[in-house]
Amino acid sequence: MTQSFNIGDKAFRARAGQETIWVTCPECLGSGRLCVILGDDSEVSIACVCCERGYEGSPGSIQSYAFRTGADVGIITAIEMREGKLRYSFNGCSYDDGYVFATEAEAIDRCVDLIQEHETEEKRRLSYKEKQHKTWAWHVSYWRGEIRRAKKTIEGAEARLAVAPKNKADQKEADNVPS
Repeated sequence: MTQSFNIGDKAFRARAGQETIWVTCPECLGSGRLCVILGDDSEVSIACVCCERGYEGSPGSIQSYAFRTGADVGIITAIEMREGKLRYSFNGCSYDDGYVFATEAEAIDRCVDLIQEHETEEKRRLSYKEKQHKTWAWHVSYWRGEIRRAKKTIEGAEARLAVAPKNKADQKEADNVPS
């Protein structure tokens, strides 16, 4: 239902989109530092390279993105017709009338619809073949191969990490094993 607003009216905008979020670094757990044990069992602290951002250093968090919705309130400052659509301006931006509502509850209801549209679009994108000239059989074979390669890479990485002894007792056992 399209509503008409006048300049100076209070309105709510349904907002949705990708927003930057910061998540705790999985390597340093937010400290920005890693403790390294050297060969002589001395410990040194180094900057975490997982969350390092050039000259900013290692803040302990990693930039990611999340789909977020919400309702913003503002005062209508301008009304215009653009490409046959009514647009309202407030908070320094212009919005289609399908995103501007008289109550916060209506804006939140629209946000629920926007979330459903986003999820539908994400599902559609996942079902889209990247290489349209290839058959579905090729895609299944290719992606199953990618999964096998990724599992093999993980196994190799875990095996390399398992080689390093965790403490002196493990090191002594490793040194006493006959070759």
